[in-house]
Amino acid sequence: MKDDYKEELTERFMEAVGYLNRQVHSYGLDEWESPDITVPQIRTLVLLERAGPLRMGNIASYLGRALSATTTVVDRLVEKGLVDRAWDPSDRRVVICRLTDEGKQGMEQFWRIRRERLQVMVDFLDVERLEVLVRGLEVACSADKEIHGSQEPG
Repeated sequence: MKDDYKEELTERFMEAVGYLNRQVHSYGLDEWESPDITVPQIRTLVLLERAGPLRMGNIASYLGRALSATTTVVDRLVEKGLVDRAWDPSDRRVVICRLTDEGKQGMEQFWRIRRERLQVMVDFLDVERLEVLVRGLEVACSADKEIHGSQEPG
């Protein structure tokens, strides 16, 4: 009986997280000024924002993609002026990828759009429901940190 209830709660959790994830992500993509940007490009931008400048191989490794596919993604981001490449001063064979100022501004806008979308939901909730929601999310974050550690790429 207890296992059935946990299974039901698990399913409800998965549905709720999936729904919220789709809602938040779809609005961010629709409202961002770069409508021709792909999900792999966004993932690359987010990684470079979080981790700072990285070698191409590190980007591929973090994103779980082939080096050739990663190079194609980065090429498109360079064409859009969001990422640039620089030679590693300690090894001229190594290329370091980093966000340009335009890329940094784009990421600020990307996160602002998401925050605004979440703010609409928060404004709708009364304090009691918001408190329950925050406690639940904090528990989920804590569990994730215990499972995966709190390390950021970089």
